[in-house]
Amino acid sequence: MHKEFKATYLYIIKAVMLFAAVITSFLVFNFIMMLLNAIIPIWLFYTLNVIFALFTLLFLFMQLTAKKPGFIFYENGFKYKRKNIQYSDIKSFIPAQGGSEPEVVFHDNNTHVLELSWFLHKDRQEIEQIIATNIK
Repeated sequence: MHKEFKATYLYIIKAVMLFAAVITSFLVFNFIMMLLNAIIPIWLFYTLNVIFALFTLLFLFMQLTAKKPGFIFYENGFKYKRKNIQYSDIKSFIPAQGGSEPEVVFHDNNTHVLELSWFLHKDRQEIEQIIATNIK
């Protein structure tokens, strides 16, 4: 069984809004630093500006290279956000209830939240059903 689910386009809107928020925060930071330029030494101004710019570029790079959430189901497991999960590793499955996200509990009692809010409602139900029926 090979089945694949892709996130809706709302995820792209979220990524664009995060991108705009980071750029705006960088501009606000620079504006505040220019106002404080009379108080703080010039070397501190440039040092803080370079550090903030590097963190901004790192965050934007991580955002641009991140993949959209997606599910790919195989015979013995599924792939979710670059993580391969085997059905044999799953102890229990907690379905979504009242706006919460479903969770997978492993045999070592670690939990992994599955962010299904980016999928269509019928796809969310089908994903939960496939996982629940394949747990051994």
